[in-house]
Amino acid sequence: MRKLFWLCFIMLPFFPLVAFSQEEEEQSPEQQTVEALVVDAETGEPLPFTSITVVGGRHLSTISNAEGSFRITVEEGEQLRFSYAGFKTLTLNPKSIGRRVKLLPATLMVREVNVKALPLKEIRKETVRQQKKYRKKTADFFYRQTAFVDSACYEYVEAFLSGHSAVALNELKLSNGRYAGIIPDTTTQQVLQFYKNFFTFSQIELATDKRQLDPREDIMPLYQKASALYDVDYDILSDSASAIYVIRFKPKDFITNYTILDCTLYVDSVSKHILRCDGSGRNFCILQQYSKKLKRKNEVLPVVFNFSINMTEENGFTEVRSVFVDTYHHVDSMLVRTKSTLFNIGLHKGRKGKDLRFTDDLHKRIDNQKYDKDFWQQNEIVRRTRAEEAVLELFERRDLFGVF
Repeated sequence: MRKLFWLCFIMLPFFPLVAFSQEEEEQSPEQQTVEALVVDAETGEPLPFTSITVVGGRHLSTISNAEGSFRITVEEGEQLRFSYAGFKTLTLNPKSIGRRVKLLPATLMVREVNVKALPLKEIRKETVRQQKKYRKKTADFFYRQTAFVDSACYEYVEAFLSGHSAVALNELKLSNGRYAGIIPDTTTQQVLQFYKNFFTFSQIELATDKRQLDPREDIMPLYQKASALYDVDYDILSDSASAIYVIRFKPKDFITNYTILDCTLYVDSVSKHILRCDGSGRNFCILQQYSKKLKRKNEVLPVVFNFSINMTEENGFTEVRSVFVDTYHHVDSMLVRTKSTLFNIGLHKGRKGKDLRFTDDLHKRIDNQKYDKDFWQQNEIVRRTRAEEAVLELFERRDLFGVF
């Protein structure tokens, strides 16, 4: 992440999309496909990006999508464990799962206590220690990206990436991917922009041991001088297994010219490990580049982005489990919005694929690969939202993937 997101665009026309239903896949009698919505047991609100892990069988997991929905196939004798920082972990027999999985919120123990008692120094020290000790650990990630104008989706990207995964993502590589967008329609006058390096938004850093940040870097909540830049308060929750610090970092009012994160950290009170971070970016911009044919000057435009990061310790260290990013900005009278979900599908010893630089055009990098349709006839990894289902069905029916 940098002070100015040099996100460039390809100019393509636009027309609305039509939704299609998805066909059911065949499965053996020993298998059961579980489809449900994860919700807050008290409010009924969906819980997006909940971790769902198979227990008592294969090493298999997924997360609920941005709508709180998930789908996973289990075998006889396996159970499902649902975990989400700030809520009590729940393990269920798949046969007992109905349309909704209800998670109980953790119990509030202390509210707005004295901030001086908060061990921020220890949390930052432990986070930096984890980053350094496990900096060479890598994982594979499934990545999905969709772009919208107003309420209609016009772009779909799926890719498999790999990268260093301790606490924050970095040094990403592209292993495989597919990309499709609406074929140009000369009869329409609307013109949209396709993100070229939106994947860089997933590389959100939360901690540093630097005493002085580079002006081009974002101001992070776990920074030595953060107390001068943030108003901080916190609660303590009990999820029956441990106590969790819920720390809110709100940028001070005078921070208007620096890129800074406005966020809430969920931290285990004993280990001082980060469990989850929800927040948004302030004062970020993107460079809007136009085609020379349009004879229009490039513009620097403000962009709003919200994010949710979930961590896991399944491999013995604090590792990125999933990252969801939702950005939007205006181009003329259009609201351009891009969403992405990145999910950790496991560690590997060797790093496969080609390096992705900050300025790389992911579409062109995918375009340089030969499209293998059979490769993509597999599990969806993370269940698609209704909008993503509609777009994928349309692109597959028109055979747009692999045609760039």
